[in-house]
Amino acid sequence: MAGRPAAVVVEGACKHYGRKNKPDYKPVLENLDMTVDSGIIYGLLGPSGCGKTTLLSCIVGRRTLNSGNIWVLGGRPGEKGSGVPGPRVGYMPQDIALVGEFTVRDAIYYFGRIYGMKLSRLSERFDFLSSLLELPDGGRFVKSLSGGQQRRVSLAAALVHEPELLILDEPTVGLDPVLRERLENETQKYTRAKCTLIMSPNIGMLRDGQLLAEDSPEEILRRFEVDTLEEAFLQLALRQHQLPRRRSTLMGSPDVIPESRIPAVDSRYQSSESFNMVTGSTEVFTKKQSSIDSNSKSRTKSRYKAVFIKSLQQFARHPGGLIFSILFPIIQVVAFFSAVGHDPKDLNVAVVNDEAAYSPFSPHPVVLALQGVRYNTTEEAKNAVVKGQLYAALYFRYNFSEMLEQRLREGSVDDDVVEGSTVSVWLDMTNHQISYFLKSQFLKAYESFTRRTMRACERNENLVQIPVHFMEPVYGDTKNEMVSYMAPGVMITIIFFLPAIVTSNLLITDRLEGVWERSAVAGVKAKEMLYVHIVLQTAVILLQTLEMTALAYGGYGLYTRGSLITCGILIFLQGISGMCYGFFLSIYCNSYVLAFFVSTGSFYPMILLCGILWPLEAMSTVLRAIALTLPFTIPSKSLRDIMEKGHGITDSSVYTGFIVTLVWIGFMLALCLLRLKLKKS
Repeated sequence: MAGRPAAVVVEGACKHYGRKNKPDYKPVLENLDMTVDSGIIYGLLGPSGCGKTTLLSCIVGRRTLNSGNIWVLGGRPGEKGSGVPGPRVGYMPQDIALVGEFTVRDAIYYFGRIYGMKLSRLSERFDFLSSLLELPDGGRFVKSLSGGQQRRVSLAAALVHEPELLILDEPTVGLDPVLRERLENETQKYTRAKCTLIMSPNIGMLRDGQLLAEDSPEEILRRFEVDTLEEAFLQLALRQHQLPRRRSTLMGSPDVIPESRIPAVDSRYQSSESFNMVTGSTEVFTKKQSSIDSNSKSRTKSRYKAVFIKSLQQFARHPGGLIFSILFPIIQVVAFFSAVGHDPKDLNVAVVNDEAAYSPFSPHPVVLALQGVRYNTTEEAKNAVVKGQLYAALYFRYNFSEMLEQRLREGSVDDDVVEGSTVSVWLDMTNHQISYFLKSQFLKAYESFTRRTMRACERNENLVQIPVHFMEPVYGDTKNEMVSYMAPGVMITIIFFLPAIVTSNLLITDRLEGVWERSAVAGVKAKEMLYVHIVLQTAVILLQTLEMTALAYGGYGLYTRGSLITCGILIFLQGISGMCYGFFLSIYCNSYVLAFFVSTGSFYPMILLCGILWPLEAMSTVLRAIALTLPFTIPSKSLRDIMEKGHGITDSSVYTGFIVTLVWIGFMLALCLLRLKLKKS
């Protein structure tokens, strides 16, 4: 291997989280030096929490060091054209990290597409790996495979593009012994011919971020005169604990690791060009890497294509999510229009009409849609209301008609005449909507009755009405239907929270199952994952918007004085805003449970404060200010103004809603990109 650069060189690597001298400070790697030669198999052993995962994340370019240097395949991870993260590295995590809705073929082809492999080459590699690893049938879904079968598919995905550096985390766990031995033999052949493998038998023992030993297992066992690597590791750990900590760590101690194993890397070399001098190679960047540089645009397209196909398959093969996204808006709209805004029916009220007892010709009041149940006394009627049997009780005195006539004829009458011509009503006010409806019905019944009486007496109908005349409304309808008031806010909340739930669920699934991280090691950038998801979800949101507007405005005849196109655009943008909120939840929440709590906890305050259930004008000044900052409070009012007032996009009450929606979209995306950038470090 003369003339070939070391595959991995780590010099004085330090990585910590939090700030020094602060409670959250946590050192992970401390002045770590390590060299992995090209064309070898290298193992990294150590207990949980010793820094293995952090070190590997730095090697593949997913995390950055606080100080020190790392060179991988002759370049720095993350540098433009380095191919790390990217096609020069193959990575198999300990978790399966594959999409459950993928078939075996889809899983391997997904990573092949990321690396820009042609279909013919992909087919060849799939056939070879299927034979080598005894993979299940290519049409079987990953989620239906056993644990051992899934690990074989995961390994095949890491090998599909023949990487220069292969990083495997317990690749043979759960494999048949015969298959394991066969795989190890093939891996050794592959390593000698083409790449470096970080796995075993050469090993580095890591503890508390420090490399305690670096040699072959046989040499370590011989040196410490033990039977197992665990016993050797225990001796090293005890020795590390007893020796004083120095800036140079234990690496200089001959009892821990030979001085010859310390990588002689000068800290002056800060670039790929200077690193070439250290390794002794005449060419740091190989022809394969040069090809990566020249084909960066085509590889970008390949990554977009791979992620797009992956997201499409993942979404289309998840029937629950598909039904939820397509049918749920229809169900919500149908439920709203079917349940809200209709007049209550079958409302029985008690009627005590003493006048009827004295004259068979006395009036028998009929209260519009209400059904009167006769009672003999007011006490019986009120008891029926108390027991919940009836909603209200009405009482007509024995001389009601006579007193009413005298009151209308003379105008100025005694108090007993006023009292005799008054209808007494007892209401059950515990149900606000029904009691309000009853009040309005009683007033309408009285108005209708007195108008008929005035016409029969050839008198002015308005003589017995209250001295307030409501003219034709400037906006809206005299019927004052609740549906037309609530519909704008309801449609916006539906279109906002549906994409938020779907987006957060899909992305959290990818993160928790390791698909996002594994794709990132393969070279897929976070923004590429987001952009593809935006495109797919935008198409779904557009379909949901068309469903809702067609059903509401066409099917249920919801009336709008303004432009229906303007209404649709605002509803669509609110769906995009909800999708961005889903991005926010998926990136800032580490589990489904936390995302569920945050989404549910934010849903109800937004609903209560957005003005759908109760007007903003009834809130305190501070609470109203908070409500106006929510994502769909002002847009709901804007949509209502378009529908009820006929305002256009140039009206301030309308374009303010558009501005608020766009600001929320930009704000959420900015927070997401900032978080992704910080997490990388």
